[in-house]
Order: sequence, then C-alpha cells, then structure tokens
Amino acid sequence: MRAAVLLLVLVLLGAAGCAGGPKYACGVPDGVGCRSVTEIYEASVAGTLSRARPPAADGDEEETAESPRGEALGPPARAPIVATVQPGDPVLTRPRVIRVWVARWEDRAGDLHDETYLYLRLDNGTWMLP
Repeated sequence: MRAAVLLLVLVLLGAAGCAGGPKYACGVPDGVGCRSVTEIYEASVAGTLSRARPPAADGDEEETAESPRGEALGPPARAPIVATVQPGDPVLTRPRVIRVWVARWEDRAGDLHDETYLYLRLDNGTWMLP
C-alpha cells in the first residue's frame, strides 16, 4: 500500500514538472532572445537565427560619422584590424607540435586505458631576425 501511494506521489510530481511551459529567467530585456537551446538550434537550421543586439539604454547613443557636407552617415563601420609585418621587424615562428596516438592498453592492475592523443611541443618557435 505504501509503495503504491509513494509511486502515485512521484508520478504526480513528475507530471507537475512537465506541465509548466518553458519559462526562463535569464534577466534580459524583452526582444533580446531568451530562448531554449532547441529553439536556437531549429532557427539556425532554418537560417532564421537573428543576431540582433539589445536596444541601447537611454544615454548610450552610438557615435555617428558625418560626411564632409555635414550629413549624418550612421554609426561608424568597424574595420578589421590587420597585423602587418614591416621589413626589418623580428618575427617569431610558430612552435612545432606533433600529435602522438597512444593505443589502448591494460596496466598491471588489469585496468583498461582507452586510446588517446598526446600533443607534444618540440620547440617554442624561433625568432627570425633580419
């Protein structure tokens, strides 16, 4: 009898947990995107995933660029920063790294260790000076 009552209580508690909708308390403003992982995945597969930013708070206005005639052009474009090397600059080459495969093996205690990879750094790179 006790087992039946306990089972009934557990089933009711489980059903009550599933009855609620997917409500998240992430604390972001409305319209920003507090969505479940499933909704994000489905939107990315459908190609409708928006990358909208939250609206700017009062007083946090972005700077706008002006043309030579004084017309507003909108927010300035963020150009990518490209690192360039000038002739005569020292250059550090990439370190040499090798990947070593270790097959599965059994130790003296009879424990099986699964296969793995080890990444070994052979050197830290060298400076190429002019």
